[in-house]
Amino acid sequence: MKDLLTNRFIALFCVLSLFCWPAFAQFENMVNQTHAQRYTAIRKFIVQHVMKFDTIESFKSIQKLHEVAVKAKDEDLVLESNLLVMLLKAQIKKENPRRLIRGTRTVLRKAEKANNLQIQIRARMMLRGFYWYETKNYELAFEQYLKIYPLLKKVTAEDFPEKAYTLTQMAEAYYFFADFKNAIRYSREALAAEVIEDHRGVHNTARNTIGLSHIKLGRLDSADVYFQWIMDNVGINDYDVWKGIAQGDLGLTAYLRGDYQKALPLLQSNVDQALIFGDHSQAARSLTLLSDIYFKTDRIEDAEKTMLQARENVRRSGLLKPLEQLYQVFAKVYATRGDIKLTSTYLDSANQIKDQLANEFNSIQMLRATEKSQLQSHRAAMQRVAAEKQIKTLERNILLILMVLLVVVLFYFYKTHYYQAREKQRVINDQLIKAEQELTFAAIQLEEFTRSISEKNLLVEELSAKYGINVSDETRIELQKSTILTDEQWEYFRALFEKIHAGYLHRLREKLPGLTPAETRFMALSKLNLTYKEMASTLGISVQSVRVIRHRIRKKLNIPEEADLHDVVDTI
Repeated sequence: MKDLLTNRFIALFCVLSLFCWPAFAQFENMVNQTHAQRYTAIRKFIVQHVMKFDTIESFKSIQKLHEVAVKAKDEDLVLESNLLVMLLKAQIKKENPRRLIRGTRTVLRKAEKANNLQIQIRARMMLRGFYWYETKNYELAFEQYLKIYPLLKKVTAEDFPEKAYTLTQMAEAYYFFADFKNAIRYSREALAAEVIEDHRGVHNTARNTIGLSHIKLGRLDSADVYFQWIMDNVGINDYDVWKGIAQGDLGLTAYLRGDYQKALPLLQSNVDQALIFGDHSQAARSLTLLSDIYFKTDRIEDAEKTMLQARENVRRSGLLKPLEQLYQVFAKVYATRGDIKLTSTYLDSANQIKDQLANEFNSIQMLRATEKSQLQSHRAAMQRVAAEKQIKTLERNILLILMVLLVVVLFYFYKTHYYQAREKQRVINDQLIKAEQELTFAAIQLEEFTRSISEKNLLVEELSAKYGINVSDETRIELQKSTILTDEQWEYFRALFEKIHAGYLHRLREKLPGLTPAETRFMALSKLNLTYKEMASTLGISVQSVRVIRHRIRKKLNIPEEADLHDVVDTI
């Protein structure tokens, strides 16, 4: 099985990698078509260029394909050409495997970005081949299978003709590592996928893997069902090959049951077909079984002849595994001839080969387990780095959020304070404007009040001078009433006065607490620069009474006669 996988590595890319016609004009016919539409035509390019090892011409053809794809803006075809470059470099076998892996991963990333599923699958299959055959990193190879499988679930066999073939490759890989249940599982899924005419043999591969897995699990009858199914699958191009393989497998199950009569013709047919197609590993296996059957049926000469043929085919195949059973047959034959030395030698050789194969398989298993452990450790380290990075990112984001929140809060308080201050200033301004308006109005009213008093006094004097004592007392009294300041008028006057000379009357009471109401009014009227006559008319008293009030004030304040009372009035 290992040899089968190795021999099919190149064939894998031939099936999975679809590219272009050898001529430039043929490239144009491939533009803007689906993967399935290009499939049959593109396969010819692999045979004509990639498998010919003419690297210069091959790279030129790929470059032409790439130019046509770019010119037509066919991204799918561009990726096809990129993948072909990696396949060609792998064919040259001079490229460093790690560089091949990096280059293929680059194509894979482009395919993932373009959401191109078929390129993703094929690129990962190519990576699987590099890991399996070049670097011997089986765990990474299986990792590719695990990532390929979900992609296969998203595509149909109609859109991706290689679906069944890819599943059989996965099944054979699990069979190689003795995971027979998964080998059966993926092979059955391969059988469920439709195949094009050229791929009909793929289903036989799946049936063969299932049958061999059943043999390993001890289910010989189930194995025969699938081997017979291969025999019945006539009409495919390589039917003779598969018929020979199926006959060899049916001969194996018959041998394991001890039904040697049935096994002999089947195994001989397998040998004949294998030799025709040059499959020496198949021929060696069946010849070994035939020699053992001949020995068990006492046909010693036939057994000896057949085992020598088997050894020659083993030599040509280069495989070691058939020798384990073959040397046991040699030991049996020489034991019957009484050659104890050769018997012992071949038994020792058989055991050595058995131990060697077991050690090799265990080494591969151990290598895979080590790779798995290393991969898990690497992933754990990557996860730790990612977690630390995520924590740092989270801390940074939290810090940024806090800073933003702080700026928002500060801005909020600033705007709130700004609007409050502006509103407060507006209220103050409104109050000032209102106060100024009230002050102006009060000044006008007070001025009008004093002017009215003066006009009325003048009118009384004019009437007195014109009519003298003949003026009727009633008229004189009425005029005087119109100029006398009543209590109600005084309150109105005082309100206006306070607006113009704010706090004056309050300061007057504090500095001169002993003043009478009449003296207080005198001081207020003096502040307005009214004459004694105007004061007398306003207060409803005579001019002499005004002078008396002034005298009392001078006396209370100890103001000399030569001093001006208005100076005192202005200082309050």
